[in-house]
Amino acid sequence: MFETHNEIKKTVIRSQHVQRNWDLTKQIPEEDLELLIHAVTNCPSKQNFAFYKAHFITNREKIESIHALTEGLRNMKGEMSTNSQTLANLLVVFEDIDPSQELIDKWKLRDKANLETLKRDQQMAVGVAAGYLNVIASMLGYGTGCCACYNDEEVRQKIGFDKRPLLMMGIGFKDETRNRREHHLTGEMMGRRVKEPIEVVITR
Repeated sequence: MFETHNEIKKTVIRSQHVQRNWDLTKQIPEEDLELLIHAVTNCPSKQNFAFYKAHFITNREKIESIHALTEGLRNMKGEMSTNSQTLANLLVVFEDIDPSQELIDKWKLRDKANLETLKRDQQMAVGVAAGYLNVIASMLGYGTGCCACYNDEEVRQKIGFDKRPLLMMGIGFKDETRNRREHHLTGEMMGRRVKEPIEVVITR
């Protein structure tokens, strides 16, 4: 039970630290899976419109085949590597969708059919959903990690999506015997960046 402000702050900090290796001897309980699904389907979005489809993947073969298509991450030596955040017990993939007719009507009426506005609203919705998923998973004791470094078309075909994947997030049990920054498969130590300070202005 999260009863103090300090405990909540610790949860936020934990959720900021990505996990790159996993204990795959365990399975995420169904009740936890249902809670994560609840978070990603009931979090806020602009005027409650749907901007994505969420895929919850636990099939090991499919997860590993998707991971093999990730790219663009550098280890401590500056070499390119796959993103092992995607090798978690659970892989959540946000898929693009066609907007509902109601959203199209609203968009044409109030946003002057500006595609950039529609894209912005979708990106915000996915960001909020991923944030909810991240914090809820951290509250449950899981490690997490997001990935957007992949070829959209290759991943789309591998998963069998109709539309392009927007973001992937691994959620799972941490391998407590390893440094969280070690690549799950290769053992490479991946780099880290200290969070830049964010300016906050309070007006009373």
